[in-house]
Amino acid sequence: MRLRALLRRLVLPAVAGSLALTGLAMPARAAETPEPDMPMLGILSPETVTVINGQSKTVKIDVWNVGNAVKDVVLDFGTAGKPVAADLGFTPPAGCTGSVCALGDFKTGEKRTVKFTLKPSAPAGASPAKVLGLATSVGGVKSFETSITVVRTAKGGADLEIGDIKDLKLGRGQSADVPFTVANTGNQEVKAFGLLVLPVFGGVEAVLNYRNCLTDEEMGGGLICVFNEPLAAGGAFALPESTPLRVKAASDAAGPYDYPVYVAAVGLTDTFVLDFAAKTAGAKGAELKLAKLATVSAEPKEVEDLNPEDNITDFSVSVPKSSSDSAAVGGAFTGAVGDSSTVKVGVRNLGPTGMIPASLTWFPYVHVRLPSGIDLTEVDNRCLPGTNPDNADYMDFRNLAERDFVCLVFEDLRKGDQDLFRFTADILEGEHKAGSVTVDGGVQDSKSGNDKAAVTVELTAGGSGGGLPITGAPAGLVAGAGAVLLVAGFFAYRMARRRRIVTVVD
Repeated sequence: MRLRALLRRLVLPAVAGSLALTGLAMPARAAETPEPDMPMLGILSPETVTVINGQSKTVKIDVWNVGNAVKDVVLDFGTAGKPVAADLGFTPPAGCTGSVCALGDFKTGEKRTVKFTLKPSAPAGASPAKVLGLATSVGGVKSFETSITVVRTAKGGADLEIGDIKDLKLGRGQSADVPFTVANTGNQEVKAFGLLVLPVFGGVEAVLNYRNCLTDEEMGGGLICVFNEPLAAGGAFALPESTPLRVKAASDAAGPYDYPVYVAAVGLTDTFVLDFAAKTAGAKGAELKLAKLATVSAEPKEVEDLNPEDNITDFSVSVPKSSSDSAAVGGAFTGAVGDSSTVKVGVRNLGPTGMIPASLTWFPYVHVRLPSGIDLTEVDNRCLPGTNPDNADYMDFRNLAERDFVCLVFEDLRKGDQDLFRFTADILEGEHKAGSVTVDGGVQDSKSGNDKAAVTVELTAGGSGGGLPITGAPAGLVAGAGAVLLVAGFFAYRMARRRRIVTVVD
């Protein structure tokens, strides 16, 4: 498997929110956002599952609630018009009745893993590919549909799988070992493989201080470790207690928040292994090793991974509530009438800890209301027309006739950090009534006195401008479907910033 393909799997959780909305929740008009109480229960599943003839394959899918809390959730395998084909050898998940799984109630943002088994038969003349339909419903009303193409193969190959990892709870500054296993469920050997550990946000870091591990600073503390040893067909490995994978919560980690961490195993080419060895030559410290759990014999050859989707798993590190004072940063359009002027306004984190990142229940943003007497010519590409994410205009986001904009805070803001948004305008004659910048510090921010600041026009020749400082209450919490769209974009943005790690195998 190429690491570029791995990135596509990493981005799927971000895309899921968009799929749930665009595929089902917005059937009437693309420009309409769904009603806040519309169920948005998506399925994260591989597009294709390849099964070696005569073998069984365990398939993992995630059911994810990207909308409001819901009751009576049901997962169906197959549809009324196209039930599960008998020759797929389908074994339902534990606790399910036939092809129907009653999953009960889901909280906002809750994600559950469901596993089932396939063992396709190969009758004469049968197609090598069959489609397995999947659907969720809430209270008897369909919410999401997708499908998996099941492909039988006689060629065989390697099939790396990484085991599930339990979620953790850590206080600020604390760390913990993360046990997990890597297995090759295929029928051919993997000559060498890499372990990728990728915390999405800066509040949590992976601790792998080993000479066969390399940190990429551009991906926020993510690491890749190379094991230049074979993993035979049927073999499984775990990290021994003497050389564990550890994760650590930063001393100023923002909370309450569940920080996602991705862990993946990927087969590597000889070229990549040699290049990695050159980069780590002379590195000191212990070597990260593997403890063999089981092995069967195999022919040593370089092979493609049959099912790259299950090479990756994720877990969360829950950090408790902390305080963070978000202060508005104002500014002024300065110049004479007819001049073009640029202002940078936004939010500054005064600490003492970081600001919590986006989730399905809250999204950090800034509401900018521009002053009158200007002709807007350029808007920061992170800003949308509107006063909050629920009423933001996602379709006509380059509308320069508006005065109100919602600016999205994509960065991890630690103490002292700020995120500023750029607006350019021509200064006009007439009244220049002050605008404002309003920030929402969420549950962390108990100081409202600095949540607003003025955005003014300051004339350097002729006329009068300016305005008084503005104070007031925060803009309020994000709720409803608009937040889901923003969170999807937020995670896609964060993962895109880590794209360099996924191109190194080629």
